[in-house]
Amino acid sequence: MAKKQELKLNKIACTNCGAEVLFDPGTQVLNCNFCGSTFEVEEAVEEKVITPDGILPFSIKKEIYNEKVLEWLSEGDYTPDDILEGSQFGDVNGVYLPMWLYTGRYSGNWSASSGYNRTEYYTAYNSVSKKYERRSRTVTDWRPSSGQVQGNFSILCYAGTTEKIKPEIAIYAHGTGFKRGEMKDFNVKYTQGFNMVEYEYDDLDSWDKYGESQGSALVESDAKNRIPGDKYKDFYCDVMYDKEPPKRVYVPFWITYYDYGNKQFHVHMDGTTTSRINGVRPVDEERKKAANKKFLKGHIGCGITTLLFLITAFGIDSWDPTYDTMIEICSYLTIITLILYGIGWYQKNQLIKKSKMARQELLKKAKEKL
Repeated sequence: MAKKQELKLNKIACTNCGAEVLFDPGTQVLNCNFCGSTFEVEEAVEEKVITPDGILPFSIKKEIYNEKVLEWLSEGDYTPDDILEGSQFGDVNGVYLPMWLYTGRYSGNWSASSGYNRTEYYTAYNSVSKKYERRSRTVTDWRPSSGQVQGNFSILCYAGTTEKIKPEIAIYAHGTGFKRGEMKDFNVKYTQGFNMVEYEYDDLDSWDKYGESQGSALVESDAKNRIPGDKYKDFYCDVMYDKEPPKRVYVPFWITYYDYGNKQFHVHMDGTTTSRINGVRPVDEERKKAANKKFLKGHIGCGITTLLFLITAFGIDSWDPTYDTMIEICSYLTIITLILYGIGWYQKNQLIKKSKMARQELLKKAKEKL
């Protein structure tokens, strides 16, 4: 096997959190992708690394990302109304995350019990109307089923540090998608102005940590779509992978750190599409409590109705004259409880709607300043 070519990059440890980053030698200033701090790079040392096989360049510009961050922060049912005004934002970090790209074919066998629903009719006595009536119920017939599954797979697995980078960012990066031709042969020109996370896992460790679980989810989803019937249980699937030689690739991500209420939060977005953005928002606990209180009357009604029903069912004989009266009272209380829950749901939605409208107004002003 031919020896992999080596690439010369600069390497430096962040003076704030100690995380190490790689970057193009022409870069003058860097933002740490682990803690968001900015530091000079004069003390960087040269580092030789194996030249990656490919790189997925940034296609979303920083200005677009900043706008999407504001939009994302303005969402959420219980996000504080002053999230945009009350947050202190750190520097925006564009970072390339190291990935192993596994491609190949999978094949396996699956088995399950398939359930087929059918309608069954029966006669039962209605204690309210004092009549026998015809009712229906769904019955499931179970039968064994099995089959084979096979197809192609393409899986990205994070291969960088797991000590500093937030795990949710690494997991989210596995969903990065790209079309044929978008993945380029690695060229350092794509990294200028961005930093890179160094490879720490080899292809075997990365597959064991992240890849096999992704592969299993892909195969099981394919197999479950092939199970006949209306439902299934006792599902089992074994699979084998015919993997091609894995490739070292870098994928782009935007990361922003911000402080709100003396706590740090973050937002991260796929560097190739604005549709994949996630992170952590603060929660307005007071508004959340206020929203939950809207259901208090419904909860009380539900409790009273349940208590009366239990007293009737286990404390009064069905031939007792008060039995039918109690059943009728429980029926009325059930209707009242449902109405109370409906009112609570409406009031909760109005509370959330008012908050979202206030945030949208602040969002418009914030975008005008960009």
